Amino acid sequence: MIDVRKLAAIDLYFLGPKIILAEFGLGVPIMLTLGILSLRVGLFRTHATWQILLGAYLLLLGINYIPMLWCAIDIVRSGSAAAELGDELQNKIAAMRKYRRQSFWLLVPLAVPVASVIQGRRTTDGTGSGL
Repeated sequence: MIDVRKLAAIDLYFLGPKIILAEFGLGVPIMLTLGILSLRVGLFRTHATWQILLGAYLLLLGINYIPMLWCAIDIVRSGSAAAELGDELQNKIAAMRKYRRQSFWLLVPLAVPVASVIQGRRTTDGTGSGL
């Protein structure tokens, strides 16, 4: 399962807040806009199935990045990127490998929001960490 906060934290730790906040902050509206435009053209002008599917996919990818942006903003405000990762930073290569594999889930529509909701419930239950 993808750990949304730790995935955002490792990006912030290694790449820095300026790059990550710009990536997520620009990525969300750009992907949402491109998705909406592609859907609109596909549905109302060309009636091309590929364009409708592309628009839906881009729209869902934009939604995927919203929890990542939210976590990144929260982590930057608290200055806790290293603390979020904890002991995992003792072996930086293994940590990067683990979270790079998890980052492929960003390409799966709605995987990140679903994981974020599940992790948020675990936090309120006291059964684990999450949002």
